[in-house]
Amino acid sequence: MGHAGGGCIAAFLAAVTLGSGILNLIAVVGGASQPKLLVMAFPVEFSRLSRTLTILVGFALIVSSLNIWKRKKRAWAVVLALASFSTIFHLTKELNYGEAALSFILLLLLLLARDLFPVKSSRPDLRSGLLRLLVSAVVAISYGIAGFWLLDEQHFAMNFHVVDAIAATLRFLSLSGDPHLVPRTEYGRWFLDSLYLITLTASVYSGFALFRPMLYRFRAVPRELALARDIVQQYARTPLDLFKLWPDKSYFFSPSKRSVIAYRVAGNTAIALGDPVGPEAEIGPTVREFLKMCHENGWAVAFYQTLPDFVPVYLRLRLKKLKIGDDAMVDLLEFSPQGKGKRELRSKVRQLEALGIHTVEFQPPVPDNILAQLKTVSDQWLQIPGRRERSFTLGQFDLDYLRSKPVLVAVDSAGTVLAFINLISVDRTEITGDLMRRRTDAPNGIMDYLFLKLFRYARERGYARVSLGMAPMTGFQECDKPTAEEHAIHGMFKRLNFLFSFRGLYHYKAKFATSWEPRYLVYRNIMELPRTAFALRRISEIGEEKDERDAPELELASRGPNQSRGHH
Repeated sequence: MGHAGGGCIAAFLAAVTLGSGILNLIAVVGGASQPKLLVMAFPVEFSRLSRTLTILVGFALIVSSLNIWKRKKRAWAVVLALASFSTIFHLTKELNYGEAALSFILLLLLLLARDLFPVKSSRPDLRSGLLRLLVSAVVAISYGIAGFWLLDEQHFAMNFHVVDAIAATLRFLSLSGDPHLVPRTEYGRWFLDSLYLITLTASVYSGFALFRPMLYRFRAVPRELALARDIVQQYARTPLDLFKLWPDKSYFFSPSKRSVIAYRVAGNTAIALGDPVGPEAEIGPTVREFLKMCHENGWAVAFYQTLPDFVPVYLRLRLKKLKIGDDAMVDLLEFSPQGKGKRELRSKVRQLEALGIHTVEFQPPVPDNILAQLKTVSDQWLQIPGRRERSFTLGQFDLDYLRSKPVLVAVDSAGTVLAFINLISVDRTEITGDLMRRRTDAPNGIMDYLFLKLFRYARERGYARVSLGMAPMTGFQECDKPTAEEHAIHGMFKRLNFLFSFRGLYHYKAKFATSWEPRYLVYRNIMELPRTAFALRRISEIGEEKDERDAPELELASRGPNQSRGHH
């Protein structure tokens, strides 16, 4: 059965569960009769117990109905037990066959639909649950004792001492009540109602802990990283795939262990970086299994910065796409610094070289004395307003990382490093810069100079093109086929003036780009987009939390050139 069909059945069962719970509460409000089989043995006590159990069962069904709609496995088990109990319980009462029938029907439906409830909940935290229960109990008891003790005699025709107040509070908070305690005023009736209300609120507050989504706990398993590295080395399609090997990622492997999805979770939303890596025939099945895992854990899911290559695969799985920008590509056979349009660039190169500035290449392992200078440059760059280390879609300054990659540096006549770009690639098709940083006192145009030298470096080594990273929210080109949702979302960004922030980045990269390649966010439904944006912000920011860092490139679009990859 499809996801939509299963969702409709779950919604119907949630409605039946909610209705059954409401009927239980109505039965109490209307005056539930005593179980006739036990009335002789427990004429008063069981009446109170009956009322208490009916309220608890009814309220538990109402609380659980939301989690039935979410297809929580634990909620299915809880409601199944409640329906079984409720069926038997109603059959012991006078003329309650209708309520018993509804409970029995719910029981049968749950048994027939048991396979539609795969979503896991976190293991209940006993310490947290007990703490919640203790806090709520203290608040409720204190409220009741203080209320009875301070009440005027007119409300119940009696003057409560502390012991009387404690006894009355405990009786009412246990939902058993006191038949001898009859309110004489409207205020007295309101006070008793408020006691019931605070008790039920405390119960809900404690009970919701049972159905939390599966908590994501980041863990780095060496054997998983080793397997992911082998897959990326064999099947990587773009330099972005290399960031899947950074230690901030978790991994989902296909059953064959030949394909991998690198992802992070924040706000109960799993964000996969780019497309799966592996044999092309396994991309679709791997995405399907990943979606199933996320659904079972109660997570929303999105794929960030996917290529156009696999968009048809995602659409066949009933996912949706949102164009989030274009990657600026420099075809090294087409690009030339000559021509009228590049006059300013050529002039800047001559000025800098006249000052003695030139480039030096360092192949791995990069010497320690150069790494020390790169650290100084990076530290200065981080002092520029708006600059900070980021994660998930790009690297960060790490000595071991910098040492292991080629670095192109611009130095002055004294040998002082003014700016640098570290270079990454997966084959001779494409090369890109990751960290692109400069000193705060570097001459104007130093990054333009480095880019031109990067193009020459790449051409001499046989690369076909250079990627300058993504320019966010660039709009649609003639070759794009935007959906109505994409049009609407892009229109919203324009009306909110977000496009103004992105124009500077787009025009800067357009000085060099010979073509643009679309990049997408793939998601399940439009209602999850706000959660996805929030999750992207958290997982890309370093320093917020150890396991959940901050934000995507959309935030950085206004910061102009000299950024890390994607934020030049």
